[in-house]
Amino acid sequence: MKQGVLLSSLLLLLSAGASAQTNFQPGYVLPLSGDTLRGQVDARGAQRNARLSRFRPADGAAVTEYQPTQLRGYGFTNDRAYQTGTVPLPEVVKRRSALDVVEAAVEQPAFLEVLVLGPASLLYLRDANNKDHYYLRLQADGVVQELVTATSQSQLSGEADAQQANEYKRTLAAAMKACLVVQPQVNRMRYSQIDLIKVVTQYNNCVGGASVAPASASRKNRVRLGVVAGVHSSQIRFANYARGSRFDMGSSPAVGLALQMSLTGVSRMLSTRVEALYTSGQGAGQYDYRDAFGPRHGEQRFKVSSVHLPVSLRYTFPRGTLRPFVQVGYSFNFFLQVQDDYRERYTDGIFMDDYKSWKPITSPARAFETGINGGLGLTTARADARNLAVELRYARTSGFSENADIRNSFQRYFLLLSYDLTK
Repeated sequence: MKQGVLLSSLLLLLSAGASAQTNFQPGYVLPLSGDTLRGQVDARGAQRNARLSRFRPADGAAVTEYQPTQLRGYGFTNDRAYQTGTVPLPEVVKRRSALDVVEAAVEQPAFLEVLVLGPASLLYLRDANNKDHYYLRLQADGVVQELVTATSQSQLSGEADAQQANEYKRTLAAAMKACLVVQPQVNRMRYSQIDLIKVVTQYNNCVGGASVAPASASRKNRVRLGVVAGVHSSQIRFANYARGSRFDMGSSPAVGLALQMSLTGVSRMLSTRVEALYTSGQGAGQYDYRDAFGPRHGEQRFKVSSVHLPVSLRYTFPRGTLRPFVQVGYSFNFFLQVQDDYRERYTDGIFMDDYKSWKPITSPARAFETGINGGLGLTTARADARNLAVELRYARTSGFSENADIRNSFQRYFLLLSYDLTK
């Protein structure tokens, strides 16, 4: 019941956070003519930012929506910047019926994110199919050229053999022919954002121009150290133990440390998180059953303490000052103490007696268990400040029994509050 109330409350908070439809940040837009307009720009996901710019002069002011054909570009103060360009993008085209469709590349205007700005600019776009595209624009002619890898199929020994052509290298080599020292680097590079940024920056330095990375700080994989504290409750479940099936261990504190690293190179919304949490719990139960000699009554007691090392992948929604998040992961738990005892007696008939001495239920108890975990929560989202988060987490782990005839497992519930110690 207690967990149900907590879950309902957290889901209401998540719904409230997710309902926020805007994420306005200080920024600017560049009209086709006239001066730069400064105010606030709605920061959304990579796909939305490529299609639309939403601008307002100040808090509470009317919002103006701009298509790529209406601006030279836009950006966020000390962060991402976008330029307008016409590029081929995949589009589903219907031919004769709803079932007869084909995906074709259609030239379309779009807002392209600037990765490097200079005599040669490196631009980026994520299309509707979640595919990443990179483009080169030379300041001399302003033409946008896509840097692509082409795949061809050849038949070798009766099997299809996919061979990747280096078309992007040929494009870069031709565009950068004014700088011979960069050509070896082009030949050795891989098709990755890191290598593309290095080559374009090297070319700009070669031709005497400065390279600017508008969002270099926001692309770094930031690591944060934090403290975690909250409440933990667990339940032991026995899969094939005749004397009982489940026992509550009550509630107890959970405390520890957390290390979280953003995965900005993959997605601004993803991060990995590793924690070390200490928990303990104890519980008891009673049971009755009948054997060939009469009715029996038994008692059980449990006392467990452990260190949990959950490793999780977290997705944080990209909008609002208070942002919902979900995370899933795998847990490695080390038992510091395991006490699981039982005692029994006959309660009727000629065999009625006093309790026998306490005996272990499982012997030996394992020192290590594994399992899965998942959580829902809310976090503040201040880029250069310490953040606070609340999370409701569920974990299911494999238990402490080494005995195949007495298998057990844990169901654990956590209500956790975490605070960053570093910015």
